Amino acid sequence: MSRLTSRRGALLACAALCVFAFPAAQARTFLKNGFDPPADRPATDAEAARFLTQATFGPTTAEIAKVRAMGYSAWIDQQMNQVAMTAARPHMEAVSAAMVAAGGTDTIGQNQRMSRWFHSAVTAPDQLRQRAAYALSQIFVIADTNGSISGEPIQMSEYWDLLARNAFGMYRTLLDEVSYNPSMGKFLSHFRNRKAATGREPDENYAREVMQLFSIGLYERNLDGSPLLSSGQPVPTYDQNTISNYAKVFTGFAYNNAGTNLFGGTNTYLPMSCVATEHDVTAKVVVGNTTIPAGQSCANDVRDGLNLLASHANVGPFIARQLIQRFTTSNPSPAYITRVAQKFNNNGDSERGDLAAVIKQVLLDTEARNNTPPATFGKVREPLLRLTAVLRAWPFQLPAATAYGEIRMGMTNPTGAYAQRPLGAATVFNFYEPDYQHPGPLADANQFAPEMQIINEGTTYSISNSLADYTFRYYVGMTNPPTDRPLIDVTALAALATPAAMVEDVNQRMFYGAMSSNTRTTLTNMLSFMNGATPSEKARSLLQIAAMSPEFATQR
Repeated sequence: MSRLTSRRGALLACAALCVFAFPAAQARTFLKNGFDPPADRPATDAEAARFLTQATFGPTTAEIAKVRAMGYSAWIDQQMNQVAMTAARPHMEAVSAAMVAAGGTDTIGQNQRMSRWFHSAVTAPDQLRQRAAYALSQIFVIADTNGSISGEPIQMSEYWDLLARNAFGMYRTLLDEVSYNPSMGKFLSHFRNRKAATGREPDENYAREVMQLFSIGLYERNLDGSPLLSSGQPVPTYDQNTISNYAKVFTGFAYNNAGTNLFGGTNTYLPMSCVATEHDVTAKVVVGNTTIPAGQSCANDVRDGLNLLASHANVGPFIARQLIQRFTTSNPSPAYITRVAQKFNNNGDSERGDLAAVIKQVLLDTEARNNTPPATFGKVREPLLRLTAVLRAWPFQLPAATAYGEIRMGMTNPTGAYAQRPLGAATVFNFYEPDYQHPGPLADANQFAPEMQIINEGTTYSISNSLADYTFRYYVGMTNPPTDRPLIDVTALAALATPAAMVEDVNQRMFYGAMSSNTRTTLTNMLSFMNGATPSEKARSLLQIAAMSPEFATQR
């Protein structure tokens, strides 16, 4: 068979793979799902890999072995308490300093921030912390698409580190640090926000979003996330007057070393200070119709205003649902949301807002650890997480660091291919919204699918094309390999004796042992069609088609 015919067969196999419907996993009864505690130690590599798919940027063989040896809970505890944080800002400062020392024209930019993010996502040992920071970055959104911070890669790297530092801390502390962060201040315009004067009112942007997106949401909620109704209608959590009064709370913010000059100080990543003469000291009626008294300092106004938000009954279910959606499933049951919200309200030690306890509950909940989940459980895998999973599943040869210390990962602007960019959403509403329902069968079934908001014909093509770069086009052993990207090493996969053995290796590494029989047959047949191909071509084609498959694009 000619190589052209072999490739034609592979493409036909791909077409078949992209249209078949794979069967849903068998559902357990509600009682079984709701009350039987899950085993803490995975019984198989597949169970460990499924857990790591939820908790990290993708399973590795080493991490699978560790989870099997330690158990889920102990692995989480080690990640939270013993593994050092991989920081972004110090690395960015070092790269910038090297550029300055070189005396050339190169300057630090968002490309270097992207390289650092991808390298950390793929190689950092603190996987759960980095994954949690990624989840939080889609709730507490800032974006380099905003001109006020697009030229601030070091400042934005500090914001990422802020999220990572607080990922296992207290929600109230996180809310405080986010509010004082200069990147957030510029992004949502409470940086240099001034008290009212003739012809001028305080900017309301942050006041609105800190309520709508970062804490309580638009409507009062029950503990299970369902709307609290009055006369059959949802009850708003705040009104325009609340926004206007919170805008007064967030006045006077300036650079950390601004002193008494609102427009003074130097550009820095340090927490913002407050210029007293520009802070509104009038009484403020805020959430819950509570009055913050007149005459207080900026710090005390912010403290009181954020305390009221953080203690609001909505925060538990509001944050719980979104973290569940980022880690495990787009459509958590009311009981699942309730259990996570309860953990937010009380971690067992009468502490509220313990994010470590919340994330642990998200990952260890009986619904998350049910290895035969109902058909409604799971989520569309974020495009970027498809790439990181591939990069972690297989051996890759990383490029040497540049003269400045940057390790390039072949992806400086993932928005073009993946419709996502860490800290790079188009708006404060993230890449997609938690309540997005894709038109068609999902919407008809009242099912949410946030990630589908960025999936269309164009992005399906661009994602597949980029995944082909990482799985097929650029590989160890090629002639004139690029020096700005990882190269996949398929030596071990190509050496397997049969197509069935190759497909099973892919099944274990990429599908946590749950590949459907249809997918298995399609991939095996594809390899059989490629009689004229080299072992490397077969292995790389297998990875390319597997990475493009609808089954890999879903997380169960």
